[in-house]
Amino acid sequence: MLRTINSVLVEDAAYMYHRLKFRLGDGRRYRPAPVLVNGSPKTGTTWMLYMIASIPGYTIVGNFDRNIERYASVQPGDVVHGHDWYKDGLPALIAEKQIKVILMIRDPRDQLVSRMFHIKRSARHGWHERFLEMGDDEALMLCIEGRDDLPGMQAMINLTRTWLDGEAPMITIRYEALLAEPLRHFQRVIKYLGIEGEGLAEIIVQRNRFERQSVGWRIWQRQRQPGQEDASSHLRKGITGDWQNYLTEDHRQRIMELVGEDLIWLGYEQSLEW
Repeated sequence: MLRTINSVLVEDAAYMYHRLKFRLGDGRRYRPAPVLVNGSPKTGTTWMLYMIASIPGYTIVGNFDRNIERYASVQPGDVVHGHDWYKDGLPALIAEKQIKVILMIRDPRDQLVSRMFHIKRSARHGWHERFLEMGDDEALMLCIEGRDDLPGMQAMINLTRTWLDGEAPMITIRYEALLAEPLRHFQRVIKYLGIEGEGLAEIIVQRNRFERQSVGWRIWQRQRQPGQEDASSHLRKGITGDWQNYLTEDHRQRIMELVGEDLIWLGYEQSLEW
């Protein structure tokens, strides 16, 4: 346990050093842009949000909850956490405010499983109580098909499609690629933001890895490794391909009926046989 605490303290000291180095060096000439980290829910937006907010000059301003007009008030350095569609005036505001967009994409099947557990965990979600009364299989089917104000898989994919079919300048990050090579892909992000900072990307990635974020500031607790599940945590498991542990044949058939072609279009399958 003492080793873990010491490791965290060393990381934090290294972060403060590189943060100060950036501020006194390239950061003096750097002007941050407003940033939108967007994607349908449970695609890794929170992870990316915290990494960008670790860059000097950037601050999280929250989720605008589909109130598009609020984008007119963003300032340089604001980092918006969005689950918004590319429509309803948002394209014009992105252009007007020169908002840098990072679009997160994830295998819709892993996203599905993560959403189901998120709803069961989050007391603020409108479907929370109803999901607690269901078994996982029934809750997963509801997330596949959608009901009333609960978007299904097709809606989640369609949100992503509006951005990929749109004209906004942006960078696209796949959750699976970020998980496999976090430094490489975060370096793509900071380059897109126009940042040069030796060592800064490395320490930001290190401080935001799954093991560290699984305990947050409770550094006296034992860190979890990716794959070690905590259903009560926003960071439930931190792996890819977890859908294979939860989807039944009925789930698979329904997914193929509703969004099978979309999985191919997104590059997560080669055919409808999986």
